[in-house]
Amino acid sequence: MIYIKRMASFSVLLASLSTLAILFSPESLTAQTLEYADFKQQVLKNHPLSKKADLYLGLADAVLLKAKGGFDPKTYLEYSGKNFNGKTYFQYSEAGLKVPTWAGLEFKGGYNLASGYLLNPEGSLPKNGQANLGLVWTLGQGLLFDERRAGLQIARAGLQMSEAERLEARNDLMVEANKAYWTWSYAENAVGIILNALRQAEIRHEGMRQSFIQGERSAFDTLETFIQVQSRQVELQFAQVDAQNAVLELSVFLWNTNNQMLSPEQIPAAPTRLTIDMEAGIPLEKEDLLQIARTRHPELQQYQIKIRQLSTELRLKNEKRKPVLDLSYNLLGNAWDFFPTVSANGPAMFVNDIKWGLDFNYPILNRKARGDWQLTRLKIIQTELELQHKRQTIEVKVQQYTNDLINLRSQAILFRDVTANYRRLLDGENEKFANGESSVFLVNTREQRWLDAQLKYLKLLSELRKAEAGVQWAAGVLGQ
Repeated sequence: MIYIKRMASFSVLLASLSTLAILFSPESLTAQTLEYADFKQQVLKNHPLSKKADLYLGLADAVLLKAKGGFDPKTYLEYSGKNFNGKTYFQYSEAGLKVPTWAGLEFKGGYNLASGYLLNPEGSLPKNGQANLGLVWTLGQGLLFDERRAGLQIARAGLQMSEAERLEARNDLMVEANKAYWTWSYAENAVGIILNALRQAEIRHEGMRQSFIQGERSAFDTLETFIQVQSRQVELQFAQVDAQNAVLELSVFLWNTNNQMLSPEQIPAAPTRLTIDMEAGIPLEKEDLLQIARTRHPELQQYQIKIRQLSTELRLKNEKRKPVLDLSYNLLGNAWDFFPTVSANGPAMFVNDIKWGLDFNYPILNRKARGDWQLTRLKIIQTELELQHKRQTIEVKVQQYTNDLINLRSQAILFRDVTANYRRLLDGENEKFANGESSVFLVNTREQRWLDAQLKYLKLLSELRKAEAGVQWAAGVLGQ
C-alpha cells in the first residue's frame, strides 16, 4: 500500500517534469506576441531617428530645387528719375526678361523708356521707347562649365548622398534595436523557464512533505527540496529584474504614429520559442557578403559620392583658371520695329541698330584660382585614402561577424544536443528515484544542470540572432 502511494506521488512528479519539455514547442506560443519582423517594421516606421533619416531626402530635394533655380528665367524692372525745382530732369525705365541656358548663353529681351528736359544724350531713345533683344555669351571662363552647372551636378549627387546617409542611420538604428530585442526575448523566455522550474520544485517539495508526514521520508529530504524552492525563487527574482530592465530598454525603440514612446505595459509578450533553423544562419557565403558590402554599404557610397562631388568642384576650379571673356550683343528697335530699313550691306540691325560690348580680364599670377584648384585636388586624394581605409575596415568587420556567426551557430547546435542529453539524465534519475535507487539531492542536481543548460542554450540562440543581424549591419544592409 505504501509502495502504491509512493508511486502515485512520484507519478505526479514525473508528469510535472514533462511540462518543461514543451518549453520550446510551437504549441507554447501565445497569440499576442511581438515577432521580430513586426518589431523591425515598427522601428523603421515610427522611431524618431528613422523619421529623421527620412528627412535627408527632403533636404536633398530642397538643395536640388535651389540649384535648378540658377536656370530660372528672371523678370526685371529698373527705374530711375530726377525731379528738381519743379522740373523733371529725366526718367529712365527698363523692363524685361533674362533667360539663362545650359550652354553659357544668357538671352535678354526688354523695353526702355526715357523722358525729361535734361536727358543724357547717350540715354536718348525714340519717342515711343525702344525694345531690345540680345545675349551675353561667355567665351572664356564659364564656357564649358560654370557655377550653375556645377551646383546642379553636385545637388543631383546630393540626392544619392542623402539616400546613403538615410540608409546608414537606419542601419545603425536597427543594430541597436536588434540587440535590445533579442536581449528582451532571452530575458522573457528565461523567466518562463525558471518559473516552470520553480513550480516543479514546489511540486516536488509538496510531494516530499507529504511523504515525510506519512513517515516515508526524512526531514533532511524535505529540507533539501525546500532549499531548492528557495533557490529557484531567488533565481526567478533576478530573472524578473533582468526582464523588467530589458523591456524598458526595448521600449526606447517602440513608438506609435503620434511620436509617443510605448510604455512597457503596451508592449506585447515576447515569442516563447527561440529556435535554430538548420537551413538558416549564414545568409550568404563570406565572399558574397563582402561583395555586397563593397557595392551597397552606405558609408562607402557616401565616400564615393563625395569624390564625385569634389571632382565636379575640381572641374569648376579648373575653369576658374581661364581668363574671363564675355561678349554682349543687343539688337535695338524703334519702339517695337526691329527692321526699319534695309541697306545694300544687309539689314540695318546688323550694322547700325545694335549695342555690343566685350569684357576681358585675367589676373597676371592667378594665384587664387590655382590655389583653389590645388586644395580641391588634395581633398580628393584625402577622400580616396579615407575610402580605402573605410573599405578595409568594413571588410574586416564582415569577416569578424561572419566568424562569430559560424562559431555561435556551431555552439548552439552542439548545446542543443547537450540540453537534450541533460534531459535524458534527469528522466533517468527520476526513474531511479521512483524505484528507490536515487536521492533527492541527485534529482535536484540533475534538474539544476538541465535548467542551466536550457538557459545557456537560450542565451546562445539570442547571441546567434544578434550575430546574424551583426553580419547584415557590417555589410550595411540591416536597415534596408
